[in-house]
Amino acid sequence: MTDQVQLLLIEDDEDDYFLTSDSLAQCESPKFSISWAQNGDQAIEYLKAQSFDLCLLDYRLGKENAIDVLAKLKALAVSIPVVVLTGQADSVVDDLVMRAGAEDFLTKSEIETPRFMRTIRYALVRREIETERMERNRIEQQNKAKDKFLAHLGHELRTPLASILGYTELLLDDHHNERINQELSTILNNSKHLLSLLNDLLDMSRIMANKLELSPTPLHLASFLTDLYSLMVMQASEKGLVLTVVADSKIPEEITIDATRLRQVLINLVNNAIKFTPGGQVTIRVKADATEKLLLFSVEDTGIGMPEDKLDKVFQPFEQIEDLIHANHGGAGLGLAITRELVNRMGGEICVESTLGQGSKFHFTIPLQCDDLSHWVALDLEAPQRVTPASINKDLYGNVLIVDDLRDIRRLTGSLVGTTQANVHYAKNGMEALEKIQESHDAKRAFDLVLMDIHMPVMNGIDCLKAVRRADIFIPVVAVTAASRKGLRESLLEQGFDNVIAKPIDREALSEILSQYLHTTPTQQALAPKKDSSPSLVVVEDDEDVADLMAMLLTALGYNTTTAHSAKQAISLIEASPDTFDHVMVDLHLPDANGYDLIKALLKLSDGLTFTIISGAETDPEAVKDLPVLQSLLKPVSRDDLSQLNIPIRNK
Repeated sequence: MTDQVQLLLIEDDEDDYFLTSDSLAQCESPKFSISWAQNGDQAIEYLKAQSFDLCLLDYRLGKENAIDVLAKLKALAVSIPVVVLTGQADSVVDDLVMRAGAEDFLTKSEIETPRFMRTIRYALVRREIETERMERNRIEQQNKAKDKFLAHLGHELRTPLASILGYTELLLDDHHNERINQELSTILNNSKHLLSLLNDLLDMSRIMANKLELSPTPLHLASFLTDLYSLMVMQASEKGLVLTVVADSKIPEEITIDATRLRQVLINLVNNAIKFTPGGQVTIRVKADATEKLLLFSVEDTGIGMPEDKLDKVFQPFEQIEDLIHANHGGAGLGLAITRELVNRMGGEICVESTLGQGSKFHFTIPLQCDDLSHWVALDLEAPQRVTPASINKDLYGNVLIVDDLRDIRRLTGSLVGTTQANVHYAKNGMEALEKIQESHDAKRAFDLVLMDIHMPVMNGIDCLKAVRRADIFIPVVAVTAASRKGLRESLLEQGFDNVIAKPIDREALSEILSQYLHTTPTQQALAPKKDSSPSLVVVEDDEDVADLMAMLLTALGYNTTTAHSAKQAISLIEASPDTFDHVMVDLHLPDANGYDLIKALLKLSDGLTFTIISGAETDPEAVKDLPVLQSLLKPVSRDDLSQLNIPIRNK
């Protein structure tokens, strides 16, 4: 209860005012600060000007009564406990004022009795309880809103990152692009850094909301450490560092732990060690202590180190040591805070030792639930090892439907799936997907796999799946989602999806999905020519670098693309295969021809072609008036420009 209670007394009789205020003044705790209003309108003015903890309201106020005043308070949306004072007990009046919203009622004869103060205290306590309840509800609603916002933020940020990462990887995979590999690698590394920061922010929000849970499972420790080494050794080598994994004792063959979170802890520590070590080595050490039943890990480096008086800050969220910030090593200051929380949640502790200019050592422990020493072995990094990431099996057949409202993501996923022998089909929302699934089912050419985005306009992925199952169509449908909220995977599997894959799509995860649902030999349904739904284009551009880049972007968008660097080459291509190509993108200013003239020449060789003009200047409307030019693009042509192309497949 507050030390001083702000009380509004609404009383038209001066004698009763003094009687009430004198009684309140005799109370030692709490103390009352009284404001006196003589009618309802004056009370409203007080309430508009300041807040009160309690209101004492006389039942009769000249022409109005307490019920009239309570109605005014309700209309003003004032939340204040009101105790009504009546001249004499009347059960009907008492019932009316309680129904009107009063907290309690007293007769004026009780003002100088203990019941008066007891009633006031009860009203104040109930107000405090109600205030606390409303505050808890407000905080709960804020947390729900924050969770919803973070889930939306995660989805909205992962979607463009999926495009950036995916298309950059496609460009890096193309051997024609070796001359700009360094620039593309910079884009890729920075995109991965953005994704890492996003994951850190989402993890920290879960930790702060106490919603991060662990999922312990059996883990083969030697294989785990081997995979960790394989993952990090290239990053260390690029800086000229030596990365080693050392076991200072025999270790259990198998432990029970949340492998994902343990990997996250060690990757955070090793990443930091590599980042802050300009030369020398980084060492990962592991030791098992059977007596203490602990597994001890340490990550040691020969890097720049940290001053001793700053070490207590490194595990605080958003805290970075000033010298390191000035060294421009980046980061949001969340990695070590998350690391500490994860270690603590696994039942362990983490600490750091460091000497400025000589290096740092982060070491942590986790409880060891393994009593059988007969299964403790020496660490062997030659145990099951995966040095290179798994590639997508190219010898897979079938029909795959990719459903996503974003054209870039559809084409990117299609490009990855298209490295197999599968036929790729597209739908931009659940309704369109439902129609295609039904049509293929009725035609006895059912899809072997559907990759279904969850969040789409018109019809979302979950509603589409329900409609497919209601139609008794039980083809494999895999959910694709950028969301990362707790329990989402389990929820989607319960909804009926056969599997779940996250955005940005990991190639290894996609490879496993494709290998699970597609066929290793051609099926009757998969005998149609591959990529029959993708238009074939010729890009006619005399600048070879520009032509090659456009071709790579168009290929990534799902088009079958060929380049020509002159009008003569373009004519030769079309003349040799007049029915192969659907569309030609023509630069207006070629060294050996005018673009308009080239279009006319190509139409004589193949009259079903359509065209897009590429130019540094506006297209002449009169020149294209009678030509099958679908659109014109101004240089420089961006990926966004190309993604908006609407190129039909011609009837051949």
